Amino acid sequence: MDIIIGAGVSGISYANFTKSEYIILEKEKEIGGYCRTIKKDGYVWDYSGHFFHFRNSDIKSIVTRNISPEELNMVEKRTQILYKDQYVDFPFQKNIHQLEKKEFIDCLYDLFSVKKLTEDVKSFKDMVY
Repeated sequence: MDIIIGAGVSGISYANFTKSEYIILEKEKEIGGYCRTIKKDGYVWDYSGHFFHFRNSDIKSIVTRNISPEELNMVEKRTQILYKDQYVDFPFQKNIHQLEKKEFIDCLYDLFSVKKLTEDVKSFKDMVY
């Protein structure tokens, strides 16, 4: 018997495709892993922002084949970042033009004053330090 740790996308996918008997162990009250949405203080937080963009029709079919159309909610993405009391469209770095003029200029200055990465950079730690 297979023991599947976690009922997120990977655990549920493995259970769906395996020919073996299995048991899924999940610590949370609900299945889904990071595929969840929470509402807090009037804001909606999606943990699974990039999981289900369905560019591949085979993957979309696998995920949606056991979900009735009434249960499947397709939504248009509208993601924003709250930065210094104003909303900026996601991704932030592509939308700095939406910032106040001084913030925008500061971002551009920082962008062009950053040292170029060299071949000496072998890790994220090297890049940061």
